[in-house]
Amino acid sequence: MAGFFRFTGAALGFVLLAQIANAQSAAVSLGQPVADPDAPIEVTSDSLSVDRETGNAIFVGNVYVVQGELTLNADSVEVLYSDSADDPEPLREVIAIGNVVLVNGEDTAEADHGVFYPPEDKIVMTGNVLLTQGRSIIAGDTFNWDMITGKGTVEGRVRTVLQQRASE
Repeated sequence: MAGFFRFTGAALGFVLLAQIANAQSAAVSLGQPVADPDAPIEVTSDSLSVDRETGNAIFVGNVYVVQGELTLNADSVEVLYSDSADDPEPLREVIAIGNVVLVNGEDTAEADHGVFYPPEDKIVMTGNVLLTQGRSIIAGDTFNWDMITGKGTVEGRVRTVLQQRASE
């Protein structure tokens, strides 16, 4: 998204930044949509515990999750499965807690907490959200991302730093 805003003068830049600083929501895109949301999900961690009754799993310590080109790192990740054996989508939620970092291509989203909803191909990240897209940075309270379209929103006291084109 390099150069997605051009400042034509100091006055226009000041007005634009003042409006953005007071925004409560901002539309964003986190890179290209995920190429294959049906790709298998691979998880690596320091430890794993599984509930025999539900099949739910908790990965703890240096958790690294990969699905195609998409990666997720966190302190712990809980994988929850559907209660119904007849459910066509057995994986219900993937909950990431602590130092959550989501990387899609060159774009990165960081937060305290993240939940991936496979049936809807959506991710919701909360707590100290920070998106880095090229040289631009967007911060807020909540980030909602649609993995199919690549579109998302940052909500709650949205703050941003818009970088002008680098001087040569």
